Amino acid sequence: MDNLSYSPELADLIAWSAARMPQPGAFPATKPAAGQTTTQWLQEVATIRARHDAAALTAGALAVAVYPPNPEEWANIASQFVTVEVTGGCIGARVYTPQGSGPFPAVVLIHGGAYWMGGGAAGFQLNDALCRQLVAEAGAVVVNVDHRLAPEYPYPVPLEDTYQTLQWVVAHAGEYEVDVARLAVFGISSGGNLACAAAQLAVDRGELHIAAQVLQCPSLDLALSSQRFSADALTVEAATLIAGMYSGGADTALAPLSPARRADLSSTPATLVVVAEFDALAPDALRYVDRLRQAQVPVEVHSYPMTHTVATAEVFGAMHRDTTAWLKGVFAQLALKTDAVQQK
Repeated sequence: MDNLSYSPELADLIAWSAARMPQPGAFPATKPAAGQTTTQWLQEVATIRARHDAAALTAGALAVAVYPPNPEEWANIASQFVTVEVTGGCIGARVYTPQGSGPFPAVVLIHGGAYWMGGGAAGFQLNDALCRQLVAEAGAVVVNVDHRLAPEYPYPVPLEDTYQTLQWVVAHAGEYEVDVARLAVFGISSGGNLACAAAQLAVDRGELHIAAQVLQCPSLDLALSSQRFSADALTVEAATLIAGMYSGGADTALAPLSPARRADLSSTPATLVVVAEFDALAPDALRYVDRLRQAQVPVEVHSYPMTHTVATAEVFGAMHRDTTAWLKGVFAQLALKTDAVQQK
């Protein structure tokens, strides 16, 4: 992929977006500095996070001028905010529901943001259109999760929040008419790590069944083994800081921090991996795909000419249409299997 070049359209879009984006500044420290109180550190983290989230929301607003508007019928999809009790507290989520009667498949969406940003109002707003598309086109109940964030809540807190939200969906299946046999997890970037690792926890704990996983531009190997990272000192520095914020000192060379490194992948659910051709995370994701194929796991790869965060309108639209269609197909196959079992 290193020999590929940006299309003129993508290069122009990157330049157009960069010229309009605020510069958010440095990453937060993983712990209080010498002489700094915990309260001062928490305030500093919140300030820096707010700047980065503001930049992300600006990018989302700019995208409105680039990407086609959402179909009008998406605006009529019902949603509600809920509270999910988790170990040590509670988190928020937004539940989107289809019209009609179930049982419906369900998708638990885990936002990106490098493990430390992209939550709260930013996460709900940035992923709203995708959630509505999944409801409208895949016919699924969609749960957009606002998990707790590093560095205040490092591993394993965000992972447990993700896993316990999956448990919450199963526990509330009757309320939302969810078919628990068609439960999928969908993670974006750092959320791809959490989604993949949560599916692995489901296998290990045997408490629930994940039927499918979608990993979009996922961060799957925090040991930074990708050769792409070694080519750029600034990228290495940023990736190391991000991994350190989430890991909290735990060994990044092991699963579940690096779910692509899990020894046995044979119980992995049906998987879609979406990669961007100009993304430093892509090589690790593709190595994971190779391992899934060796383990005879049903896996599909969709690759698009885009960066980790920027695509032309046509590419961005195609990515989400293809992803939704894949999920819809998996849900349909699972429904047929359920019907066949019930008829016996």
